[in-house]
Amino acid sequence: MPALTERMDTVEHRVDRLESALVQFMAHTEHLFERMEAERASDREESARQREESARDREESARHRQALDRSIQEMKREAARERKEMNKRWGELANKMGTVVEDIVAPSVRRLARELFDCGEERYFATRVSVHCSDDPSRQREFDALYVGTRAVLLNETKSSPRSDDAKAFVDFLQRQEFGRYYPQYRQLPIVPAFSSLSLADDLVTFLTRRGIYALAMGDQAMRVLNLNEVRSRRAAGSQP
Repeated sequence: MPALTERMDTVEHRVDRLESALVQFMAHTEHLFERMEAERASDREESARQREESARDREESARHRQALDRSIQEMKREAARERKEMNKRWGELANKMGTVVEDIVAPSVRRLARELFDCGEERYFATRVSVHCSDDPSRQREFDALYVGTRAVLLNETKSSPRSDDAKAFVDFLQRQEFGRYYPQYRQLPIVPAFSSLSLADDLVTFLTRRGIYALAMGDQAMRVLNLNEVRSRRAAGSQP
C-alpha cells in the first residue's frame, strides 16, 4: 500500500503541475490574443487615420488644382486681353504711320506734278479720297494722292512699308486701265503713275522702272524721283503699263 499511495501522490502532483501549466498557458494565450486584438485595433485606427489624411490630402490637392486652374484661366484671359489691346495699338500705330507718310508725300506729289511731270495747271487734287466705281457702285477704291492737271493725271500710290506685292497690285490696276472707271470725267487724260514711300529698296525701284512707274522716296530735304530719266525714256518709247 505505501507504494500505491506514493504513486498516487506522484500522479496527483503531476496533475497539479499539468493544471498549473495549462492555466498559465491559457492565461498567456488570452494575453496574447488581447495584445493581438489591441494591435489590430491600433492598426485599424492607424489605417482609418491614414485614410482620413489621404482624403484630406486629396481634397486639399483638388482645391489647389482648382485654384491653379482658375489662375491659369485668368492669366490666359489677361494675356488674350493684352494681345488684343497690343494688336489694336499696333494697328493704330500702323495706320498713323501710313497717314504720316502720305502727309509727307502729298505736297511733293503736287509740286512734282507741276514742275517735273508736266501735268499742267491743277484742276483737281485729293489725298486719301475714297471713290465708288462709276459702273459698279459696290466697288470702292481709295487713292492716296491724285493730281489732275490740264495735260495729265499724276496717280500716286503711297506705302509706309512698301512690298513687292503692293507694287504688283498697283501695276495690275494700271494695266487694267481701271482709273477711268472711278473718274470717267478724266479718262481722256494720260496717266503719270508714281509709287512712293520714305525709302524704296533697289529691287523694288528696278521693278517699277521696268514697268514705267516713277519711284518716289525721301531725299535730303524733300521727296525725289529715283528713276526719272529711266522711266522717261521708257515712256517716250511707249514702254508703260
